[in-house]
Amino acid sequence: MSSCLGDTAWVNFLAHLVLAPQTPEGLIGSIAPDMIRGPLPDDLPDAGAIAAREHHQIDRFTDAHPAFGQTRDRLGSVVDTRLAGILADVLYDHVLARDWACWRDDALGTYLQQTHQHLLTALPHVPVRMQMIVRKMIDERWLASYATAAGIRARLTTMSQRLTHRLDRPMSLEISEQDLADHGQALAADFARLWPDLVAHVQQYRIEAKERRAG
Repeated sequence: MSSCLGDTAWVNFLAHLVLAPQTPEGLIGSIAPDMIRGPLPDDLPDAGAIAAREHHQIDRFTDAHPAFGQTRDRLGSVVDTRLAGILADVLYDHVLARDWACWRDDALGTYLQQTHQHLLTALPHVPVRMQMIVRKMIDERWLASYATAAGIRARLTTMSQRLTHRLDRPMSLEISEQDLADHGQALAADFARLWPDLVAHVQQYRIEAKERRAG
């Protein structure tokens, strides 16, 4: 939630999707800021633009939350401290997917099937580059892979390679199986402190934003 790395990024898409309005426009808008460099497209539906603004609000709230700060500081012993916030974002998606039944009444597979359908419906409203990334995300089942240690580590390897290529210097977000096991319980506890506060914040922000638009 704390870092937008443009179209080379692999970040916390799952959390943003879950928190978004569950419509094609809302879902595509919720991940657009992490896939599009610069201004969002002018033809993005109003609901998508609203969801994109919520995305930034979610990032700001998360960055300021004490639980996220603790996670970031803890992971500073695992990766370069400049990358600890990005790693925290990704691992929170892992915790959300892994412990899905703690936070949601539906099955992860059911939710992802519906979400993928909505995203495909909304694709014509975003740039071709984002369309390619979303299709790749769906075809390769990125979101489902978040639930396993092997899946999350594979995605972190891919993200490290993209960052290294983009920045032309070694950038590693990779975490060992042992480190993931060692920090797993603390990560879950931090996430459990953050998530209910974040859900409540999004709900309140949405109410206040609607009142502002109406006024």
